[in-house]
Amino acid sequence: MQKDLISVIVPVYRVEKYINKCVQSIVDQTYKNIEIILVDDSSPDNCPAICDAWAKKDGRVRTFHIENKGVANSRNFALSKANGEYVSFVDGDDFIEPNMLETLFVNMIATGADVSVCSFIRQDESGTEFCSPDDDFSPVLGTITSAEALNKTAIGDYKFGVLWNKLYKKTVLHGVKMPLFVCCEDLVFNYYAFKNANRVCVSEKKLYHYLIRSGSTTSAEFGIGAFDAVKAKQIVLANEIGTETEPYAIAGFAQSCFAMLSGIVRSGNCLEKYDEIRQLLLSYKKQILASPHCSARDKAKLCALAVSKSLYNKLILK
Repeated sequence: MQKDLISVIVPVYRVEKYINKCVQSIVDQTYKNIEIILVDDSSPDNCPAICDAWAKKDGRVRTFHIENKGVANSRNFALSKANGEYVSFVDGDDFIEPNMLETLFVNMIATGADVSVCSFIRQDESGTEFCSPDDDFSPVLGTITSAEALNKTAIGDYKFGVLWNKLYKKTVLHGVKMPLFVCCEDLVFNYYAFKNANRVCVSEKKLYHYLIRSGSTTSAEFGIGAFDAVKAKQIVLANEIGTETEPYAIAGFAQSCFAMLSGIVRSGNCLEKYDEIRQLLLSYKKQILASPHCSARDKAKLCALAVSKSLYNKLILK
């Protein structure tokens, strides 16, 4: 069963404290027929040397050093170098359970799925675990259609938007690249991967350890990069106008817009984006109010925003 090669892609940038544990967890996988692609994005710390050392230590590890252009570019580069029939992603500051790849692969084969998904554990640097957004995962192992996966991705279901809890058949990634965003590039990637898929299998087993740390992209201070979430949802929405997925895409788009506005109001940053986001929301007012997937709270906020910016801001700051 392990004749099929799995390519594991690891973008590396400023993670010297964590990268050894990350790579070790991949090297120790019970599924042995893997290649590990480490992409050093011109990391200014000791990561380049650590990556080179791993390539010398284990013949399955391939290290590339590229010009710094961000995590999305690193992953796209690695995809162009991947030789496996299957592809998985691990972030350089995270680690995985020894049986993660084998479990994802076995589930995929058993269900005939094109993408295999597992659950995950969120923890801080002390090892303290937090409740995950996906604690309502379906019992044991289930399958959904690609259309259902698209709906979940479009509405912003976290476990379907991220890269690192999945195994992909490489065939569904043909022509798929990540936009060069600061965040939410993986949501766009998964959207197109699910478009190419027929079936997705979902397991409730928690096999990925996601580290919450200061200094990471996801924990950074609110800034212009947060606008990428809106742009990602816009890409999905633009492709789903008139389809059964549109109401889900509208809800996901509205959530991202309101999150952006809330960040602007509370932080005082990116004020130049306020009117642009407001106009975007109001341009979809009819669809947002009609969508059964938009919350009553979001619909109320939209009405307040339509009446007055000051009224909306007061609601946000309460």
